[in-house]
Amino acid sequence: MFFIIGLLFGLVYDFVKTPYYESTAIATSGLSYFEGIIDPAELDYPIIDQKIAIDMVNAIGVLVESSEYEVLASILLLSPEVARGIKFIEAEQLYELDLENRRQKLSQFQIIIRVTDNQSIPLVSNGLYDYFNKNAYSNKNYTLFKKQSPELMTYLDEEIEDLKSYRNNIKNKSDVELSSISIANDKSELLQNQIIQLYERKQSIERDLELLKPLSFVSYFAVYENPKSRTLFRLSIFSFGFLILGFVIALFKDVNAIIRR
Repeated sequence: MFFIIGLLFGLVYDFVKTPYYESTAIATSGLSYFEGIIDPAELDYPIIDQKIAIDMVNAIGVLVESSEYEVLASILLLSPEVARGIKFIEAEQLYELDLENRRQKLSQFQIIIRVTDNQSIPLVSNGLYDYFNKNAYSNKNYTLFKKQSPELMTYLDEEIEDLKSYRNNIKNKSDVELSSISIANDKSELLQNQIIQLYERKQSIERDLELLKPLSFVSYFAVYENPKSRTLFRLSIFSFGFLILGFVIALFKDVNAIIRR
């Protein structure tokens, strides 16, 4: 009896509850890198820590939970109507398993949103992008990163040219000028390795300068046509809850009957 009542309540609740659309995006952020918080060279698995970006997204999620829609609309540059349609925002760190079956952080994280209007999904996506890229604090660090990186690459170019010149001079020296040919070869090989390391460092900076932003989407939020179905979940919760309630009431009646005897 209680099980059936639970099913009926679940159906009614599912019918009157406003449906929502859930979508997930994969993103990455260079904020920690810009701030110099994480040195990838010190890690066994070089990654760019995503904690700052995740905390920034989850701070928006707190506004959603608190129904601070006016503040939310202002931060994400949305209309109040679109902001009120946002029901959930959360960011989570992504992991992968290594060869020893240990969880290792990735340089990406996922953002989950739930909205009542699927047409607002691109608007929320743009709002999150602007929230990161127009944020005064993150923009200041990013601007400094864009200024310093070319300067460092210029310095590396100069170092590479100096090492090349020095290496060529060593190669051109005669046997008389050096104690042995092996010493010249050892120096030349050492310089070549240093040149390669500087090249790799320069290429790494070029790649970071091109790819790293305050927020970049690896995969975008999909705009689904059909809302996420929660019918089975709600029916299960209500029916199970009322079933437990029925057992409790029956047990209470039995105990009460025993006491009266």
